[in-house]
Amino acid sequence: MPTRAKPELIIVGQVTIDDVVPATPGAWKRQIGGSSLYALAGARLWLDASRIALLARVGRDYPFDVERLLRGVGLHHIALPSFPGEHLVEWLIYEADGSRRSLPRNPGLLDVGAEGSSSLQPYLQRLLDIAPTAEQIPATWLPAPALHLCPQAGNRHRDSLSALRNSVRWISIDPSPHYSRSLDPVSLAQFLEGATAFLPSVQELRPLLHRYEPAALALELHRLGIAEVVLKRGADPIVLAHHDAVQSVPITSIPIVDPTGAGDSFCGAYAACRLLGHEPLEAARRAAASAALIVGCSGVESALKLAAPTE
Repeated sequence: MPTRAKPELIIVGQVTIDDVVPATPGAWKRQIGGSSLYALAGARLWLDASRIALLARVGRDYPFDVERLLRGVGLHHIALPSFPGEHLVEWLIYEADGSRRSLPRNPGLLDVGAEGSSSLQPYLQRLLDIAPTAEQIPATWLPAPALHLCPQAGNRHRDSLSALRNSVRWISIDPSPHYSRSLDPVSLAQFLEGATAFLPSVQELRPLLHRYEPAALALELHRLGIAEVVLKRGADPIVLAHHDAVQSVPITSIPIVDPTGAGDSFCGAYAACRLLGHEPLEAARRAAASAALIVGCSGVESALKLAAPTE
């Protein structure tokens, strides 16, 4: 298949080194991971990989051959700029209920204090090191119909939206809790000015959900200027606000093999389905089905080989 001159969906995010600790007693394992790869896994269930581009950064010691993995699943548009520092390694610690905690493993990043304290800054800086900037998107990829921004700390999302609003028609955002938990609805909408779709999970908006019901919060953010607000709620129904109304998308209960990447794959699938012309409600339904497939396998390499769900 010939390479398309320009990709139609650009995914900007991270690749990671994950040291996974299972909920049941057993040996931990090191594996490739990252929000960008799981978003790609969700997107390619609906959109041919030749129509997708991926931008991520790798440190000098990154141990996996990401480009080979991506080309192996049919991706042609790949940008992996390097940075001279050590790549972030994280412990992913799972609990029996499916919840997960992540802790940085690199020397100097382990002693993190309460969120917002000065001891968290080295970790936040490393998160920024592995997160690409808008300026690193190859010029040959732009303009583009659609772009998905995976979670990024600091002001990276705001800066990217400002830089790309005239180059991309439709932009979705999966927020980082490092900023979303500290903002009220008005400030959050201002921070995300230029985004078409906001795709948070309850974890990213937990403080606000102590004050608002999920549907009320989604509708408030929509009325503040975000065209599509899609609140992911784990096993609970998705809340979707668009066109001045709120809708609910039920989640089918399925056996979970590995919960990693559920939210990222949902976002990638949602972006792909919106690019294909599906309305937000149908895109959310298809994205939920995609996430269910992803959590039914183990690891991102398996997720990238999945076939599309039955429509």
